[in-house]
Amino acid sequence: MKYLLSSCLFALLLACAGGVFAADAVSGKVQQQPAKAQQDTPAKVDTRNTAVAVVHEGVDSIGARLAMRLKEKFNGSNLFKLEEKDQPKIRLLLNTMEEFPSREGVGSVYSITWAFSQSEGHLAYLLARDVGVLTMEKVDALADSLLERTDGIGVRYGYLFR
Repeated sequence: MKYLLSSCLFALLLACAGGVFAADAVSGKVQQQPAKAQQDTPAKVDTRNTAVAVVHEGVDSIGARLAMRLKEKFNGSNLFKLEEKDQPKIRLLLNTMEEFPSREGVGSVYSITWAFSQSEGHLAYLLARDVGVLTMEKVDALADSLLERTDGIGVRYGYLFR
């Protein structure tokens, strides 16, 4: 009785394993079945190379530094193509001004708008926007953050480029 119960329990465990293990009926040993070989053909990967343009309005030095840093980062990234030609692209409309006009270089306020533009003659579509305060020490960190957000927007609205 004890042997029958343990045999049934063993058979139930093998059935629950889903065919990964096979039991040898004669010896009662468990053998692992070989895994199926993966096909050795590379899958096609679509490259992302989003066309962008940075348009800056403002005369403050911190805002100009942010605009230049953004252009440098977009130009150096393989995910983006800094484009000034009349073609479909994401335009980053950056507006900056001094936080305190009486104290130059202390801080700036910025407003950035991401818009999709089919061409110069078409109305642009608003994709996202952001506002904030910026100091000279935070220019690089903000540029990295805006680059990451632009990549997310490019992925989300990638269908507009087709």
